[in-house]
Amino acid sequence: MREGAFCQIGRMHADRRLLGLLPPHRFRIALALLCAALAAAGMGAYAFLAGPAARALIQGGSLDLGPALEGLLPEGLVEVFSRSILGAIPMLLVAAAALRALASAGFNILMSHAVVEAAGELRVRIFDRLLHGDPAFFSARASGELVSRIGSDIATVEQSGQQVVVTLTRDVAQVVALLVVCASIDLRLLAAAIAVAAATFVPTRRFADALRRIGKEQLAALGEISRQAEQMLRNHRIILAYGSEAYRSRRFEEANEKLLGIMRRSLLWRAAYTPLMEVMGVIGLAAAIAWAGRSVLSGALPPESVLSFAAAALMLYQPLKAIGNLGQQLAHLRAAADRCFEVLDAPDAIGDRPGAVPLPAPREVRLEDVTVRYGEKEALRGVSLCFRMGETVALVGESGAGKSTIAHLLLRFVDPTEGRVTFDGRDIREGTLASLRSHVGYVPQETVLFAGDARINLCCGAEIPMERLREAARAANAEPVIEALGGYEADLAEGGRNLSGGERQRVGVARALARDARILVLDEPTSALDAENDALLQEAFARALGGDRIGVLITHRLRSVQGVDRVVVLEAGRVVEEGTPAELIARGGRFARMLALESRSDENPAAA
Repeated sequence: MREGAFCQIGRMHADRRLLGLLPPHRFRIALALLCAALAAAGMGAYAFLAGPAARALIQGGSLDLGPALEGLLPEGLVEVFSRSILGAIPMLLVAAAALRALASAGFNILMSHAVVEAAGELRVRIFDRLLHGDPAFFSARASGELVSRIGSDIATVEQSGQQVVVTLTRDVAQVVALLVVCASIDLRLLAAAIAVAAATFVPTRRFADALRRIGKEQLAALGEISRQAEQMLRNHRIILAYGSEAYRSRRFEEANEKLLGIMRRSLLWRAAYTPLMEVMGVIGLAAAIAWAGRSVLSGALPPESVLSFAAAALMLYQPLKAIGNLGQQLAHLRAAADRCFEVLDAPDAIGDRPGAVPLPAPREVRLEDVTVRYGEKEALRGVSLCFRMGETVALVGESGAGKSTIAHLLLRFVDPTEGRVTFDGRDIREGTLASLRSHVGYVPQETVLFAGDARINLCCGAEIPMERLREAARAANAEPVIEALGGYEADLAEGGRNLSGGERQRVGVARALARDARILVLDEPTSALDAENDALLQEAFARALGGDRIGVLITHRLRSVQGVDRVVVLEAGRVVEEGTPAELIARGGRFARMLALESRSDENPAAA
């Protein structure tokens, strides 16, 4: 009982959010609804004319339109219809057909455009949420699975949404028009037709709930297939190098077989659903027609009324069938919408506080008794540090010691759980994110490059003069790399696949320098480079650091820290040593032991 209640609440919530996408298109939707009403009126005219036309053709004479319809038509047309049945029927049929055709075309164009544009806006909102959402939330999910929300899930929302909207507007309008025809003939026939329509909805809810669950499973399975394919393409060389092609192929086949199993279940439910709706509808309509036939034999109804009712009943079949299938389409729509809204409901990334102001470039950055927790795990505990302009500070320690967390604090990828980070004594949470990050140039361990030319990658969305780009590239020893590609307008492959690791890192350093940022954070920038590229980057760092910059070098290669002003040794999220390289070596503590171990490893790699 509780599960059913929660399902009902979930359906209502998803439906409200889907409807919330439509108000910006209200004018177009209103015109589409008008077109749907006109198209339904044309269909109703077909049914209404069936009985009187048949009677007039069999018995001869004029066409009796009835007082209601005669009151709506010009007197000249009424006179023409009264004189000539052969002229009246073709004219009315052509008029009804033209009205229905034009109105249907207008409805399809207007409503389809509204749904497609609403789905497009949802796609943009999901992309923006992925762009601005909490990195921790999204990093815990496979990128291929998240990309499927923008791709296949939105496509399902668009396709199923169009079908649902068409059914709820055009098909419902047709049913209403045909029921009005039935009412104009005999209210008892109308009651019979309504009973038939109501009967088609009895099993719909159970089928819809089952199809919605299956639809969510199907979309999740599609996301897993996207993830498997993305992993294969991204790590293709590793797969070949380790001979794991058969394993990866087997994993993909398992994921594909799971998807096929879900689709088989979906097909079984749908195969049972549609015929059941059809049989129920036909049984009900047949019973109503049989009852009407007895009424004719008893003299309670004229034959032409039964013919009109039969025509309306037969025309009800198609829209009622579509309405009967509405549960399937709603299930697919809600399943895809749930996955889209899951992304939109993801936790917010750190944002500007109310009243945030631009931060000036700092001369001093401090961490004051900072603790950072991820759940129950402490990444930093009671850390206090100072970074001054013109000074380069190296953060060293084993993996997981908290070095990169300090970099993330400076960029406000994360905020302190306790304590604060300040620029010249001011808590950085009081400033805008845009101003804060404009003062930080960040070079991660593995530089990420985007598809596009070198200039786009160096600017990274900012407007930077060409001369400054060239200066940054020269300072980072990246200009020879760019010139070898064909210049700043030459395209880089996605991810920088046409560059070596060292060349990518030099382009990444140039990107950080092009921002002319006061703080330069280098997070393990040379950890995977050969000696030549390491030397080129060390030379670039020597030019970039110092002066009017605050340099933060995160590294586990201790030979890289000989020229820095201070070394901070972190262990298990705490500062255990701090001082100049010479002071720490003389002290013989943790740093000295790490340096000695690294030196022995360099002298005897085989032993290491």
